[in-house]
Parts: sequence; structure tokens; C-alpha cells
Amino acid sequence: MTKIRNWLELIVSLWVFLFLLLWTSPALAASERVPLTLPLLQERLNSPLLSEGFYTIDLRNFIIDLTSENTIFREQFYQQLQTHLNRSKQPLGLDFSDSFIQGEFIASKLGLLTPLFQASLPPLFTPIEQEELKQDKRFLSQPGEQITSVTVVRGPLILNNSRFAGQADFSKVIFLQRVETTDATFTQEGNWSETRFARTADFSRTTFRREVNFSNSVFLGGAKFRQDRFLESANFTGSHFEAEVSFSQSEFVQLATFTRIQSLKDADFSQIDARDRILFSKSHFFGSLSLVNSTFEQSIAFRATRFDRSIDFRDVKLLGQVDFSNAFFSPKTTLNVSGLAFDSDRAKILGDTGVIGRVMSLSNLEDNKTVYRNLIRNFRNLEQIPDANQIEYKIERLRLQQLGKEIFEIPYQQVFQLKWMRNLFNWLFLSLLILLSGYGTNFSIVFGVGIIAIGYFGVLFWAIDRWRRRIPTPILPNRYDTICMIASVVLLTIIGLTNIFQASEEPWITLACLSVILFPIPLGLVSYLYHKGRYHDLMHSSYFLEDGSMRQLRLLIVRLPVIPNFPFFRDRYVPLIWERRWNWLNYYDFSLNNFIKLGFNDIRLRDQHLPGTISTIVWYQWSLGILYIALLLWTLSRTIPGLNLLIYLK
Repeated sequence: MTKIRNWLELIVSLWVFLFLLLWTSPALAASERVPLTLPLLQERLNSPLLSEGFYTIDLRNFIIDLTSENTIFREQFYQQLQTHLNRSKQPLGLDFSDSFIQGEFIASKLGLLTPLFQASLPPLFTPIEQEELKQDKRFLSQPGEQITSVTVVRGPLILNNSRFAGQADFSKVIFLQRVETTDATFTQEGNWSETRFARTADFSRTTFRREVNFSNSVFLGGAKFRQDRFLESANFTGSHFEAEVSFSQSEFVQLATFTRIQSLKDADFSQIDARDRILFSKSHFFGSLSLVNSTFEQSIAFRATRFDRSIDFRDVKLLGQVDFSNAFFSPKTTLNVSGLAFDSDRAKILGDTGVIGRVMSLSNLEDNKTVYRNLIRNFRNLEQIPDANQIEYKIERLRLQQLGKEIFEIPYQQVFQLKWMRNLFNWLFLSLLILLSGYGTNFSIVFGVGIIAIGYFGVLFWAIDRWRRRIPTPILPNRYDTICMIASVVLLTIIGLTNIFQASEEPWITLACLSVILFPIPLGLVSYLYHKGRYHDLMHSSYFLEDGSMRQLRLLIVRLPVIPNFPFFRDRYVPLIWERRWNWLNYYDFSLNNFIKLGFNDIRLRDQHLPGTISTIVWYQWSLGILYIALLLWTLSRTIPGLNLLIYLK
């Protein structure tokens, strides 16, 4: 039994050894490159391989010597490849995977020189290929201008894991099929300028050791530059990306230029490491732009760039400055700065005042407190108070949401506890500040609220003063007064509503909040007044008195709405005369006096034979006016840089 077991173990070991030998032999062969000779080249030209739907000339795992010392081979290499490719009725691919190419590589010598003119297109091109060529902006359908000739490569170009020891020139070439250069290495300059990629261009994990130029290139399919290494300058000036483009996890050691590029779909620059400047000036991003978790050690410029969709700046580590000067943001554009880290004293965000802060978007409050402080300090140091206020406004919006959750999403057993009541009070107070003033950042909302309130109380005072009874003896306003009051209050309301709807993010909720403040108590008191009726002396005299001793613009901060109960003081005041043509303006003057303590005449309530209901309404407006003045002054101090002392503080 022992001998049989030993024999079985020996047989199994031999089978395992043979399997491993067969499995690893292709890998060993792939790692050993052999020099490409003309006979080998001819052999590969005559026996293309079928790969992913295309017959492909297999030039993998070769050392291809195209140096000036190997002139005969270099000339024959280009001549035979070009002849074979251009005579084939069907597109032939080229596969240089795992090859080592020495000397200058010129892609234009591998394609078909084609004039971009309808009548001059070679019959070799299929209808689909002709349609793709016609999409080129240089293509001419009618004679008249100078005809441009370009090099067209019809089949796929595969350069996976290849290595270029010399310069690589792919400029001014139209690739009608995919281009793959994953894990490739370009040790010298690479020129891809004015190149047109009709299909996917995959440069993932490619290393560019010297300058690389993709300026004015057109990517009609997806452009993939994931995990690339640009060890010297990278130039993508004027490039056009019609599909998704990705530079995620790439490394830019020196200057990277993306000025005047156009990206029609989403652009992914997440997790990139930019050690030098990176420029996106005068570009246009039709889709979203992602810079998530990227590191910028120097400046990044988006000057005069247009953004149509979102910009994702989450978890970006910023050591230099980001410049959004003169950038255009569509109404749908948001700049997500959650987790943004200012990792040096030089870090700052630049942008147009009143614009950059508006587009910034913030997520949860707890995880971004440091971000908020840095952003507010950034804009205050730049004297951009509106942007600093916008950040504070968005912080308070998040705080309001957080308080709302603590109030409405707790077990009912905890309702009416001290903490719950405190949160409810803070939530109501913060809601009022946000809805009625944008948390002190929007003067237009405050102005609109004030205009509506002054007009509303003005017409209310006019009604209770002039519209007293119908029987037995009518005491009613005349037609002229009625028309003037209705027309004026409609005009003031329209002005106020226009300001609110233009400035507020939630105008309907703002109006609902304003309605709760203005309507229930005053209208309830007025209803009670008319239901009870008025039976007192001086029924034919106005409730409102004006100081007849002087007429001037006055600031009446400490003035109270009812005259003192003192006979000699009372002698200075005379009742409003109803029959005068412009008497209806006095009610707006009193409303202005009582609400913001500013008016043209000192108009007050009389102290004799005055229904308590009317006095209550007047005092109610006076109390609201004190709160409104505080809100107005607070808003002005935050929106006018000269009044904001915090601009000089850190």
C-alpha cells in the first residue's frame, strides 16, 4: 500500500508540474521581447489576428528599432505597414502591446492621407467612415476654400504596456476606431495635438515622463486618463470632449493646462494630485465637474469659465488658491465644498463678490464646522461681506434643519420637556430670521416685508377711522378717498411682493409667515370692534391727531403712539381734517411713524374717547416696529461693508 501511495503522489506531482509549466509559459514568453525584423514584419502582415471584431496586425512583444542608425528598417517598417493598411478593404488594427519602441514614432506614416473634401474621399472608406469624417469642422462639401488633408487611421490602435524610448508623434491624425495605451510609458515628448478620436481613447495608468501635448484634440468617445502620471507639463488647451472624460487618481507634477476646453458630459478629476498649477480658464463644462478628494499644492484657475452643472469640491485639500473670477454659473450650478481643507496660510478661494458664495453648497453641519469657519474667514479677509453672509445663511439653514429633526422626530414622551421647548423657541426664532431677512443677508426681503406691513396697517387705520357706521347717521369715506387708498395699497403690495419673490428662496413660505404676523390679531380686533359697535363722544372727529406746531421730516425713535394725558400738551395737537383732498396720505404717514419711527408729521392717537381695541392695534404695530427696526439695522450692518466691523476680525 505504501508503494502504491508513493506512485500516486508522484503521478499527481508530475501532472501539477506540467500544468504549471503550460500555464506560465505564455507569461514567460510575453516577458521576453525579441527584435522585430523585416521577415517577421512581413509574416505578421500576412497573418492578422481576429480581435474584438477587427483583424489586427500582431506586433506584440517586440523591440522595434526606429532610430536613425537603423534607417533601412525604419523606412521599410513605415512603408510596408502603410501599404498594407491602405490597400485593405476592411479596417486593420495595430497592436503594439508589450513592445519596446526605440527612436521617433510617427503615427501619420501609418494612416491614409485623406483630403477632407466630399469629391476627393477615397472609395476605400465605408459609408459610416465617410459620415464620421464629415463631422470634422474642416470638412468641405463644396469647393471654394483651401482643402485640408489629414491622416486617417481606420483600425484600432493598441499600445497597452508598450514603452516609447523616443519622441512619439500622433498629431493631426484621425483615429476612426478605439485607441488603447493602458500601462504605457512615454519617456520622451508626446505630441497628440489636433488629433481626433472617433471612439474611446483609453490612456489609463500611462506614464508621460516628458512634456505631452493634447492641445486642440477632439475626443468623440470616452476619454480615460485614470491613474496617469504626468511628470512634466501637460497641455490640453482647446481640447474638446463630447463624452465622459476622466483623470481620476492622476498625478500632475508640473504645470497642467486645460484652458479653453469644452466638456459636454461629466468630467471626473477626482483624487488627482496636482503639485504645480492647473489651469481651466475660459473653459466650458456642460456636465458636472468632480474634484472630490483631490490635492492642489499650487493654484488652480477657473477664470472666465462657464459651469452648467454641479461642481464637486468635497474633501479637497487646498494649499494654494482657487480662482473663480469672472466665472459664469448657471442657475442649476452648485459648488459642493463639504470637507474642504485649507491646509496652508496661502489657501484661499477667489470669486466675484455676491456670486461665489451664492453657488456654494454645504452638507451636514456637524462634520463641516471647520470648513464653515475657514470659508467665512476667507471671504472676510477678502472684504467680500456678501459671500461671507451667504455662507452664514447656509449654515443657519442647516442648523434649522437640524433643530427641526430634534423637534419633530423625537418620541412623543419627550415632547414639552425643557430641551424640547428650548429647541422649539430657537427653531421659531431662527425661522423668522431666515424667512424675513435671509438671516440678515438680504435687504430686499426686509424692504419688501416693511413696505407690505406699512401699507397694510395704513389702510387698516384708514378703515377704522373713516368707516365708522352706516346707521343711524353714516360716517363713511368719500369715493375719492376709497379709490386712492385701494389703489395705493395695491401698488405698495405689488412692490413688496416683487422684492420678496425676486430675493427670497421660499417666497410663499415667507408670505405665509408674514401673514401669520400681520393678519390674525389685527383683523380679529377689527372684527370685534365692528361687531361691538362704537358708542362714544367725538364720533365725528378723527382718532388721529397731528402736531400743528411744525411740519418736517422727523426721526421719532422714542416717540410713543398716544399723546400724553396733559391739557397743555394736548393743545398742540389737532384732529386730522377728513375733507382735505390728500388726507388719506396721513394714515400712511402714521403707519410709517409707528412702524419705523420715521415720518413727515408727528401724528398720534388721541387720549380721549378712544376705543381700547384701536389702541391695542396701534400698540401691536408699534411693537412689531421695534422688532423690525432691529432686524433692519442688523441686516444693513451685515450687507454694507462699511458698517460691518467684523470685516477686520479673524
